[in-house]
Amino acid sequence: MSMAMYVELFGRDRYYGGMLRESREDEFVSNVFGPLRNFETTSWLVELLGRAFRGQDYEAAIEGGYSLEFWRRYPKPAGRDILENDTEVSCVLETEHFTFLVIARYWHELSLQTAHDVERDQVVRTFDAGYAALGERARLLVLTTDAGVPPVVKKYWDAPELLAGKMTAPPADVAPEELASRIGWTNWGALREALASRIGDTPINLTQWNFAKDLVAYLDLIATRGKGLIRRAGDTSVEEGGARGA
Repeated sequence: MSMAMYVELFGRDRYYGGMLRESREDEFVSNVFGPLRNFETTSWLVELLGRAFRGQDYEAAIEGGYSLEFWRRYPKPAGRDILENDTEVSCVLETEHFTFLVIARYWHELSLQTAHDVERDQVVRTFDAGYAALGERARLLVLTTDAGVPPVVKKYWDAPELLAGKMTAPPADVAPEELASRIGWTNWGALREALASRIGDTPINLTQWNFAKDLVAYLDLIATRGKGLIRRAGDTSVEEGGARGA
C-alpha cells in the first residue's frame, strides 16, 4: 500500500477507530519509518541526528546510506544477575559505522521502571542492551512528543556517571560523558520539519519527494487525532548544554 493510500484511509473515521487506538502504536511507528527505507537522500536524517545528538555531525557516517529494521530484539547483557527479558527496539537504523537504536513513543510515555528492576528505566535498559551487543557502534535515539528534553534523558546528559553506574558492564576506556553523548533525543515535530524541508526543494527524485509530502500530511493528520502532540520544530526547546515499553 502506498503512503498516499495510507493518508487517504486514515482520513476516514472508521479507519481511525481501528488503527489509532493507543494499543496500535506499532502501526504508527511502522507507517512513519517504513517509507523512509525508500529514501536515497540522507539530508533529512543528517538534520534530525544533528538536532538529536546536540550538534554532532553524522553526515559522513551515513553518506553510504542506511537500512532499517523493525522490532529487533537484543538479549540482556552477559553478567547481568537481575532477571531481564530481551529488549525489543522500535526500529534499528543501520549504517556502515553506527547502529542507531530508536525508541519511538507517541501514544505512550517512556517507561520509568523496567519489569524486574525498578532502578532501571527504558532508556538505560535499551542503551545497555545495545552497547553490550554492538559496542562502539551503538547509538540510542529517543523520539517522543515532548516539547523539551524528557527528564529520563536529561538526567543522563546532566549526570553521565549515573548512566555508567546503571549499565551492566560500562566500558573502562570510555568516559561517562562520552557514553551520555551517544544518547540523543528529538520529537516528532522535528522529524516532521526535517521531512517538510525536503518538500520545498526541487525534487531530484519525484518518488521520494512524494513520499516526504505524504509523510508530512500523515503526521499532520495524526496530530489532529492525537490532541496536537506533534509540534512544529519551532516549538521545540532542546535545552542548551546539555521499543516499546520495557
